[in-house]
Amino acid sequence: MEFLIEQHGFVPAIRQIQEQLKLAVWMGTIRSGDSLPSIREVEKKTGVNRAQVYRAYKALEQSGLLILKRGRGKGAVVSPAAVSPHSINSKCRALTENVAAKVRQLGISPTAYARYLSQQMQELERRLPFIAYVDPLKAFALNKAAELSQLWQVPVIGLTVLELKSAMRKGTQLRKAITNHLIYDLVQSSLPLKTIEVIPVEVRYSDQMIAELDRIRPHSSVLRALPPNFFRHADFIRAQIQKWITARGVEISLVSVTDRSFEKLLRASNHDYIIADPSLLGKIPHEAQKSRHIITVRLQLDLKSLEAARIRAGVIF
Repeated sequence: MEFLIEQHGFVPAIRQIQEQLKLAVWMGTIRSGDSLPSIREVEKKTGVNRAQVYRAYKALEQSGLLILKRGRGKGAVVSPAAVSPHSINSKCRALTENVAAKVRQLGISPTAYARYLSQQMQELERRLPFIAYVDPLKAFALNKAAELSQLWQVPVIGLTVLELKSAMRKGTQLRKAITNHLIYDLVQSSLPLKTIEVIPVEVRYSDQMIAELDRIRPHSSVLRALPPNFFRHADFIRAQIQKWITARGVEISLVSVTDRSFEKLLRASNHDYIIADPSLLGKIPHEAQKSRHIITVRLQLDLKSLEAARIRAGVIF
């Protein structure tokens, strides 16, 4: 594949490389497993600094489109999950040809109109959101929505489950709801009208939390405090915790708590460590939050699972 870079255009070179690669995958010009030129080769042929080429490749790797080859002079390959369904491609191509023909009849440059249309669609989607990330905790929903917005380069809003139900009652333009796979059933059951597609994504413990679990001492007792609606996943959650605790002889117990009962639990517990959900953070005394014996659950999106979700969410490239 060769990149055509407008050196004096309005669009930065990094963005041009990213968009050309996305479009090539979407159009089928390059396919899953195809190799791309090395960073050095792209620099030589386009004149774009290799640091910028690397940043473009790296961003596409983080979004699940590419897999970078490690080592000097290496390039990248197209990820197996990167290609959108052919039916979507063909429908979009037909729509594009139809719009282009009408634009030409109006005597307008198709490229200029594409820039105008992009601006108008971005503004429309900000006013009438198409995709939301849904979570019981508002702060987490907003955080993950911002993360998806940056990765996919489309507006994604963050909503709680209650806010999503309220939006449905009032009438909403939302069509896709991304959510943690653990609460997929909860979100799905809250939408009696199936006008919104609920798409589950994987989440995993953050690197910071994994490091905290790794510091747990041998033969300790650990209590995992769960909100009531998560307790049905107790066995799965226990297994996930055990996966990251390397110390021997650690005993893990789970308990269902509400905001009020958690405060009592903190005062009465004789466990060596307590692992608490982010929703319970406000009930932990400020001085206790700094204790290494209270671990707050910190989650991050699993980037590998996001590519399939991206296609289902209608973010075609």
